[in-house]
Amino acid sequence: MRDIGTVKNMAWRTPDLQNEQGMALLITIMTVALLTAVTLQYHKTTWDKYLASRNYMAGTQLTAIADSGINIALAVLQNDAAASEIDTLHDSWAVLEKEPFRDFFPTGTLKIRIDDLSGRLPINNIVQRTGSSGGQGQVSQAAARENRNILNRLLLSGAFPMVEDETMAKGIVDAIVDWIDEDDRESDYGAENSYYESLTKPYSCKNKQLDYIEELLLVRGVTPALLFGADKNVGLAEFLTVYATDGKINLNTAAPLLIKSLVEPPIDDNVIQELDEFRKAKENEEQLANVNWYKSISSWPGDITLNESMLIAKSTFFQVTSTGTLDTLSRRMVASVARVSPDEVNLLVRKME
Repeated sequence: MRDIGTVKNMAWRTPDLQNEQGMALLITIMTVALLTAVTLQYHKTTWDKYLASRNYMAGTQLTAIADSGINIALAVLQNDAAASEIDTLHDSWAVLEKEPFRDFFPTGTLKIRIDDLSGRLPINNIVQRTGSSGGQGQVSQAAARENRNILNRLLLSGAFPMVEDETMAKGIVDAIVDWIDEDDRESDYGAENSYYESLTKPYSCKNKQLDYIEELLLVRGVTPALLFGADKNVGLAEFLTVYATDGKINLNTAAPLLIKSLVEPPIDDNVIQELDEFRKAKENEEQLANVNWYKSISSWPGDITLNESMLIAKSTFFQVTSTGTLDTLSRRMVASVARVSPDEVNLLVRKME
């Protein structure tokens, strides 16, 4: 039997032992927590590096796929020029978007779309030009006036709800004219340096031809919604081009809305629909070589004649959109192309979007 002194001594030591065990447990928990945090951080860092490496590799592949699409488009345009003396919606370049290109790449897919820029309104030609500039020919005063009228009717077509009335449309047209022409005289509804230099962030009026359609965003009255579309509304940029040699529009490929705006008053929608169906019918392809083919349409009004001096059937400028896709990632490359001859197709501008 233990004596009272021994029992008291043991009772005195028990709290110290408990404290030591508690401290050891706390240290163990802290160590485990620290190791867990370090492990998680290491895993996160490693995973981030893996994703960055994977995305870089995927980006490189996507760039290569999209770039291949541009080269394919150049070859198609060159072959088409050798095969046909006119450009229509039946041509190989026009239907290239339907080609799946499944066997071209072990991984990833490719989509190529070619749009005819010669089927659009040459925006720089709304200003008279007496000498050749930037590869673009002369523009007579009459042709410049006709192009301005077409642009005005296009703005008032109802496709651009932000253009409220004729005064607003006239203001946009005149402001673009003042942006392009070389003088500092303001048009009736236009804007020159006095307006642009009074802005919160002032800049000068260009007084030169547009090099890119996007420059129109600098022009008074031209908003992103008007130029590129919003709320399912079409954008004005789809009907314009900065490229032109003779300033003519390919009637075989022009957008129906632009064709509707070629004359005053604008052509009836039902007639435009029949015109579009006529040029898309394979059996009518040979007739499209002559720009007056529109007169063959049964519903075409006899008292309306298009200005055939502004129309062509052969195109020079094209826009290529090449989109590469890999899993959930995609990369799009857009290029402007000039087909000078069957033996020469030049890449003018290329950008990644």
